[in-house]
Amino acid sequence: MGLDCYIMKGNRDETFKDERLENCTLVGGMASGHGNGSFRGGCYESFVASLIGERDGIWHIDEDDVIPSDELERYANALDEYIEQNLSELPDDEKMEWQKFCNGYPEGGPIYEYRVKELKDLALMFRVAAENKCVMETWW
Repeated sequence: MGLDCYIMKGNRDETFKDERLENCTLVGGMASGHGNGSFRGGCYESFVASLIGERDGIWHIDEDDVIPSDELERYANALDEYIEQNLSELPDDEKMEWQKFCNGYPEGGPIYEYRVKELKDLALMFRVAAENKCVMETWW
């Protein structure tokens, strides 16, 4: 089973859509889209958790819980800072690899490959969601 993430309006009655997200290209899940309001969370959860100094599993929440808009803004800020410090000189189609480390050593988990644009799209999606006071639901 995967981890699908959905950006929802605060009332949780409908999926959030915004024209600024129409060209987002994120990894889609079994039941989620590719960046215009939903995405495959398992591909990004560890990376975002590492940027904000949290443990893995930050998006594995109870089915009645949501991730609030202020937390989505925190993700956007961390991604923007990472992009500015590490990727700002690279073209959007450049690929980068990321692997989780513990105490300076690879943890042995998967090595993820992201395009620069993909991480910019993830940051944009979190930023737009936070601006609109959306929440994120997850399904796993």
